[in-house]
Amino acid sequence: MNRLTVLGGLIIGVAGAVLVRLFFLQISHADVYSETAAKQHAIALSTLPKRGNIFFSDKQGALVPAAVTKRAYMLAGNPQKITDSAETYEKVVRIVNLDKEEFFLRAEATSTYAVFLKDISKEKAEELTRLQIPGVWIAVEEGRMYPEGLVASHALGFVGYADNERVGRYGVEQQYEKTLAGSPGNSAGTESKSGFLFSFAKKLPAEKKDGADVVLTIDPHIQSISHQITAELMKQWDAASAGILVIHPQTGAILAMESLPSFDPNSYNTVKDYDAFLNPFTQKVFEMGSIIKPLTMAAGLDAYAVSENSTYYDAGFVQIQDAEIKNYDGKGRGTQSMYDILDQSLNTGAVFIMQQLGMRQFRDYMERFGLGDATGVDLPQEISGNMRNLEIGRDVEYATASFGQGIAVTPLALATALSAIANGGELVQPYVVDRIMEGNAIISKTTPSTRRRVLRQETTEIVSRMLSKVVDNTLAGGLAAIPGYYVAAKTGTAQIANADGSGYSDYYLHTFFGYAPAFDPQFLILLFLEKPVGARYASQTLSEPFRKLSEFIIHYYGILPDR
Repeated sequence: MNRLTVLGGLIIGVAGAVLVRLFFLQISHADVYSETAAKQHAIALSTLPKRGNIFFSDKQGALVPAAVTKRAYMLAGNPQKITDSAETYEKVVRIVNLDKEEFFLRAEATSTYAVFLKDISKEKAEELTRLQIPGVWIAVEEGRMYPEGLVASHALGFVGYADNERVGRYGVEQQYEKTLAGSPGNSAGTESKSGFLFSFAKKLPAEKKDGADVVLTIDPHIQSISHQITAELMKQWDAASAGILVIHPQTGAILAMESLPSFDPNSYNTVKDYDAFLNPFTQKVFEMGSIIKPLTMAAGLDAYAVSENSTYYDAGFVQIQDAEIKNYDGKGRGTQSMYDILDQSLNTGAVFIMQQLGMRQFRDYMERFGLGDATGVDLPQEISGNMRNLEIGRDVEYATASFGQGIAVTPLALATALSAIANGGELVQPYVVDRIMEGNAIISKTTPSTRRRVLRQETTEIVSRMLSKVVDNTLAGGLAAIPGYYVAAKTGTAQIANADGSGYSDYYLHTFFGYAPAFDPQFLILLFLEKPVGARYASQTLSEPFRKLSEFIIHYYGILPDR
């Protein structure tokens, strides 16, 4: 019993001491600790590592700022601790310009914290610090700036708050947070949030390390014109969304990634619909329509299920169980070649190839193309495609999948799959960061890699030849053709499924992909336009924008004619 009494007394005594200490800290010396906290905050901010910059890089390797950290110094203080406002003003004004009336208004206020002047240079801030004026100190503000505003915002992301901490959100800012943020280091001991030093948890001191710079594969000039074209598409066709992806099909390097609607990372906090932050190339899936047909064709040729000289009879429709699948115009064309399937964009022809392959082999090729997987691109929260219809195993789902309906993929996954046709048969690993630098030293550089071989070289040459003939002979009346160059391209027009899964709406997704020069491609472009108003087919809306962007890239890179 005596032990319990003694123990209880000790607990009460300790609790009483803690309460007295809290009163002493929070009540009696509140103003002192408030000022100290403000000063410590300024000191802590000034000693934080500087966040690394993000750069676009052009064809010659010149760097263009995409995201930069700006540190601003300001004169702050505690008006209650300023002993002589007039004397303080005279000392300060010798170094920086300061409005006298505004200064006295703040210096003689009843508050315990005030900002007297912002945007002071580092040199002036150091001079003011050396004066050691009572009640006045230099505080530091750090901000993230995105000089290009809306341009490439989905790829970049922004620096914002997560659990009361400023970190990279979305895009490269999030994916490379540790690289960009650097390390604050530590002192000889580990300090708790309450300010007490835990001597029993000592660490070896480590110096502060600024964040490294990240250099993107995105070319500022290609990105800029992609942004311009995307904005024009949105306005001209009153569309719900639009996007352009440019990728080097041989390496997987992403040269442009632009979509609207987007957001300005300089004012991300004004965005009300957080869906605007999602990157449609990696975080949304679409039923892409007829630009899937070249993949179906390539699979059929590669597996020897059909040959370049194969034919089939097109009645305008094909009966699959209780479903009647028609061509886009419902018309039959009689005996048709494999080239005609792409040239006339025949749904019945795509179904024919799938049937020659067989469901199992067709599914295997679609999986090898990576349509159901995330690509592994160095961007956060990438999602996989939706291939569940092929898992059901019914004939009709396989038939519709052969021409791009009923399976949904991300635009980036489709672009890498189509790149396998362009580059000779390999599924490349897409990437958006070229290298990481500390000062002028490269500490990490991305090496292009191949995920797997999907097609034989001969297969890709046949499909490229077919697609270039489509551009020459039929596509949009020659609107996508570029004199002097073989260009391979295909359009897609897909009905958009209802959100409740009850079938298809009256809205369409227009898609277009193409690469040039067709037999040694230096770029592949994928465009999409969601719910355009005033045009039924993608050939009407996207052929000219494709040609405009292609001509720019050809001239920009100085690509020589190949025909």
